Amino acid sequence: MTQHQVRADDGRVARRLENRVRILDALVVLIRSGQSHPTLKEIAARAGVTSRTLLNHFPDVGSLLMAAGLHGLNLSDSKLPGVDRELAPEARVCAFFRAAVNFYEAYSAIRWATLTSPAEVPGFDPRQRKGRVLAMIDGKLDELFAGFGVELAKDRELRQAVWVMVDPLAWRLLRVQQGLSRPDAASTMARGVIALARAAGASSGSRVQLASKPNGAGKSARNGKTARS
Repeated sequence: MTQHQVRADDGRVARRLENRVRILDALVVLIRSGQSHPTLKEIAARAGVTSRTLLNHFPDVGSLLMAAGLHGLNLSDSKLPGVDRELAPEARVCAFFRAAVNFYEAYSAIRWATLTSPAEVPGFDPRQRKGRVLAMIDGKLDELFAGFGVELAKDRELRQAVWVMVDPLAWRLLRVQQGLSRPDAASTMARGVIALARAAGASSGSRVQLASKPNGAGKSARNGKTARS
């Protein structure tokens, strides 16, 4: 094989990978804009490729959504923030959800489209409790609750209640159904988690250090007096 042929093959591989990413990005953009189940033609148009090119990558909607799920996993690796253990408990929760906006904005669209798709998605079971992305979120919960005097591992009902607040589907409801802005949706999630943590901590007789209210998520001071849990 000549050097020219090698360069030509490398160029074709690069274009193929670029088209694949453009198609997946186009799907996410369309879903986030409110089209939960765009057609292959709409996705191709948004991606700037032909329908034939799209079908060369994804022969049907199910395979496209499966790839979108893997795309969402990559988004999670890059966009799901860490938890700052140096902050006070409430400030830690607020900071996490503010930093997680881009993750929730992207992944909630993918999760909604996958769960509600009329097409069969290979390898996807909507009844499974947690996939890899949800497991990543679940791993953050113990860190978020550290300092509130609550052990989520020992309180199954509390953990389930927290999941109602932190599931990416909850983000979609806040943004699409209630029409909240990104910052307001993040603040609402944070306030819900803080309320559950404080209530659970109070019931167990714990006292925690409260943080001042960042961006509307939980007041700790009013008229110069420090609030108490």
